[in-house]
Amino acid sequence: MIGSFSQPLIFQSKIGLALPLSTFYIMKVGQHLKDALLEEFPGRTRQVETLLNWFGTPSERTPPSIFIHGNRALGKTELVKRLFTLGFPAELFSFINCQACYTSQQTFEYALKRLAKKRVTCKNINDFTVEVQRLCKDSSETRYLIFDNAELLWELSSTLVPALLTLPQWTGLNICVIFITQVPWEKFRKIIGMSEPWQLYFQEYTKDILITHLEVIQILTKNCPANEDPRFYRKFVENICDIFYENCDMFDFIRLLPELFDKFMKPVNEQRATRNDVSFLCNELKPYLDPIFDRLYMQNMSNTAVKPEEQLPKWSLYLLIATFLGSYIPQHLDQRYFAKSTDKKRSPRKKKTSGNITMKLASEKKGPQPCEMERVLAIFQSIYADRIISTFDIQMQMESFVTHRLLAHAAPLDRLESVTYRCNVSFNCVNQIARNIGFDISKYLDELY
Repeated sequence: MIGSFSQPLIFQSKIGLALPLSTFYIMKVGQHLKDALLEEFPGRTRQVETLLNWFGTPSERTPPSIFIHGNRALGKTELVKRLFTLGFPAELFSFINCQACYTSQQTFEYALKRLAKKRVTCKNINDFTVEVQRLCKDSSETRYLIFDNAELLWELSSTLVPALLTLPQWTGLNICVIFITQVPWEKFRKIIGMSEPWQLYFQEYTKDILITHLEVIQILTKNCPANEDPRFYRKFVENICDIFYENCDMFDFIRLLPELFDKFMKPVNEQRATRNDVSFLCNELKPYLDPIFDRLYMQNMSNTAVKPEEQLPKWSLYLLIATFLGSYIPQHLDQRYFAKSTDKKRSPRKKKTSGNITMKLASEKKGPQPCEMERVLAIFQSIYADRIISTFDIQMQMESFVTHRLLAHAAPLDRLESVTYRCNVSFNCVNQIARNIGFDISKYLDELY
């Protein structure tokens, strides 16, 4: 398939050869540019090397279309912007943020304005093609059309994306169309038979990169208060990174740092601790984490953050509740809570004892525990009986919850039976969801909350 990294990269850079003065700027698209980008974007070696190899020199043929995808806050847009700003003349590329485009005409005119260095009226794809041919007819250098948030192009016209993907073939010109999006190609492609672009994936930052790379720490510590010791602030960032790594992305993490640091410093300001008591300060921060996590999760589920049932099908909310119950209720109590009514008669419910109270306190301290997928399915089938939901749909919804940080994987994904999840959502959040859909969750958690 086009874009596979197993095939040889045929668009090799010619850095190091004797070049005319008119193309002397190409020297930037070599080792110096690579070093600058790797220093600014740690953990992105494969992406930087791939793009530089694909682009080559301006007169070389590039891939006709490139599809760059990955979750938000992973540096996709910034890396591409920086690469072109440092390595290419401004007249050779046009960067279009599709969030600022409300019509196809606006999109075309924004794209041409940078290339033509003036405003050009362009009403449709045919006019756009003619203008691009006019701009490129006297030059063999590659022109780049870069569309950020490219998934929004589908809202403008159902034929716009296929037309842009085939623009290089239509015109016969040295043009490269680049789409940047959070949506994977399988979901982005809405028409069968579309031209397949070369694909480049931006994976999540690993925990080691977040902790060990000085450049990332510098990004995270840029919000350090002016009167604060940067070394102490960095120590704070490194400690809470362990907590937030699996639960929110870089964008949310950076946005939360000022609020978290205020809470972190509260015992110091109240003279209950010193700056050397880092472990104590981290423990004092824990009561503030649940409300922060709830705010993040509900923000991802729904713009209203109060009625997610308006955004998700009812069964998926029961699935989230089932995962929460599996994360907090010990497995040996499953028969008591989730067995059929005939089985419950043979296993009467025990009265509360001091042992039950001890179990309650232990569960609260442990927090959410890993729950196997098989157990989640069993609990879900016990609490939701409106209709049968396919296992495939349930698996897809579980992965969607993971993407939105409502759940986290708690084990490797080698086999289905070994897949385990941990629910990140607090009781207050799940309780609100349960109330909104008319589900009484209290009878399952009366010994825990």
